[in-house]
Amino acid sequence: GTGITPMKVNGCALTLLAGAAALQVGVPPALSSSHRRVPAALMQQQSVSQPSEVEPLAAAAGETNVVGAEVEQTNERFTPITLQSLDTWAEKFPRLQDKLADIKMSSLIFPFKASPYLVEELIDWEMEGDISTDPFYRLIFPTMDMLEPSARATLEEACATKEPLTIKAAVEEIREELNPHPAGQKALNAPKKAELTGVQHKYSETVLFFASAAQTCHAYCTYCFRWAQFIGDSDLRFAQKDAGSLFDYLAEHEEVSDILFTGGDPMIMKTRVFKQYFEPFKDPTFLPHVKNLRIGTRALTFWPQRFTTDADADELLALLREVKEVGGRHIAVMSHLGHVRELSTDKVRHAIHRLKQEAGVIIRSQSPVMRGINDDAKVWADKWREEVRLGIVPYYMFMARDTGAQAFFDVPLVRAQQLYADAIRNTSGLCRTARGPSMSCTPGKVEVVGTQEVMGVPAFVLRFLQCRDEKWIGKVFFAKYDPKAVWFDDLEPLDGMELPWEYTGLPRPCIDEACQIEYLMSQENA
Repeated sequence: GTGITPMKVNGCALTLLAGAAALQVGVPPALSSSHRRVPAALMQQQSVSQPSEVEPLAAAAGETNVVGAEVEQTNERFTPITLQSLDTWAEKFPRLQDKLADIKMSSLIFPFKASPYLVEELIDWEMEGDISTDPFYRLIFPTMDMLEPSARATLEEACATKEPLTIKAAVEEIREELNPHPAGQKALNAPKKAELTGVQHKYSETVLFFASAAQTCHAYCTYCFRWAQFIGDSDLRFAQKDAGSLFDYLAEHEEVSDILFTGGDPMIMKTRVFKQYFEPFKDPTFLPHVKNLRIGTRALTFWPQRFTTDADADELLALLREVKEVGGRHIAVMSHLGHVRELSTDKVRHAIHRLKQEAGVIIRSQSPVMRGINDDAKVWADKWREEVRLGIVPYYMFMARDTGAQAFFDVPLVRAQQLYADAIRNTSGLCRTARGPSMSCTPGKVEVVGTQEVMGVPAFVLRFLQCRDEKWIGKVFFAKYDPKAVWFDDLEPLDGMELPWEYTGLPRPCIDEACQIEYLMSQENA
């Protein structure tokens, strides 16, 4: 229901196509004669092995997973689906054709790139109803509905002028209103050193590193909270090529035990590039206080071939194992897994098997809860159960961050908490490592524990899982119950209490006991 017609969008799309797709250059993949429409993920129940639809470069056979099935593995070259190749893909999947105008116009604001694997094997092209309601379509293809009505009108009016400078100004204005750097990423988290352009240090024990070669992904999620990394604006981008200055910073900060390599997606890097950041940790005496190396990635289900049949997949797995066994480091693949369907293909199961058995890493799963994608307790319960069966540790359920198209995807706090509770109680204890729902916001990671009546007033019960001020970690606090609240700054304190953060979002000083305890005691003595 965007009301966007091809006639309305064509002038704008043609005018700014190069700019909108600055980071999305690609050649349309070779299309086979196969016209499969049902995703492989939905075919696994029938044990149907689907042939690859990308031109094979070489063949390799391999095990699938702990289930023991074998699948013929084909060495495929990753070629992203971009705006330039979208029309070609719409010929292959005709249900895309009446969505093209909407996708192209919204891609002036939101970055677009899709993975052939996801489009071919995860989207259910045979589903009844509007294809845009398929969770994996919604995950990848942007729509003008992601913009507020006033922003949509601004963009349409600018495009109608066909003036590049007018369109550019409108795009920049809309993007700035979408809060490109939430939770103080740029103002509060980045060290004040000019050479550290790709480092964030929000919590004392953990440093985030953004390698410059990792500032893209195999595909872009429509709800990505780091969408500003992909729009070609260097002022909005975290990125660093130099590994030496990162290591120098870590040497100065012995409180750091964990590095999270993030992006973008570090697994978009070739192993020879990735190696410069990881190989030094094969030496146990190198930065010995750094114990844990985390890799934040969606490659496992956007391009599982990265770990199986890519030309340098074996080299990558060998590197990870050596860093673990020789360097004595813990390596965790922090895999973005949002839906049980992602775990259902032979390719992803083979990738999981190789990471666990050949690289020896731990895989942990995390995902935000997003309206229209996975806001269903059964999806989460099924996902966690299948993850445990495959050897993945359920880790986090997050809330939609206050950036980009949050209003299009958000789920109210109260509904997310109920969804989490319904899902977790329908799983075994092995699944209950999953924490959430959690808001990764300016003061820290705030978990919505539940709702409770406090002194006769309905209230949210919350606690810090992480905080800029470590004294708050683990402490419980309360906020007024609000069925519409979706983010921490929607919350209001109970009468006579304070929330543990200032209006800026920074934590208030923490006393020995939670502020609310003093209030409750005063009420009892009144």
